[in-house]
Amino acid sequence: MINFTDATNMGAMGGDAMGSIASFGILIVMFVIMYLILIRPQRKKDKELKEQMSKLSVGDRVVTIGGLVGFVANIKDDQVTISTSAANTLVTFTKSAINSVVKRENLNPDGTVKKTEEPEKPSFFGKKKEKKEEE
Repeated sequence: MINFTDATNMGAMGGDAMGSIASFGILIVMFVIMYLILIRPQRKKDKELKEQMSKLSVGDRVVTIGGLVGFVANIKDDQVTISTSAANTLVTFTKSAINSVVKRENLNPDGTVKKTEEPEKPSFFGKKKEKKEEE
């Protein structure tokens, strides 16, 4: 006589192995997506900021993590002194407290950032169509 319960258990064991492999595969895919969306862009931003810190010079416009905006007045080892207002208030920070840097060459005489025309990026589906001027 054939025992069908043994055959059913064998099928269930094969299904469990396939299910665990599939769930492991899904876990790997989720990790890859998480890396591409979160970790990689943050590392790129950190690398760019570190490069800006190494090229920091007197006269550059900086914004601190706390939102304080000013111009670099002095650089000494890991400390940066910035001038923050018309009264030339000097405040000293560590380089790690700086959030963004705008080079002196990219500033207008009044301290605002020069506007540069960015090259037009193609859309997801190809080049953008130019709008025709209506007469």
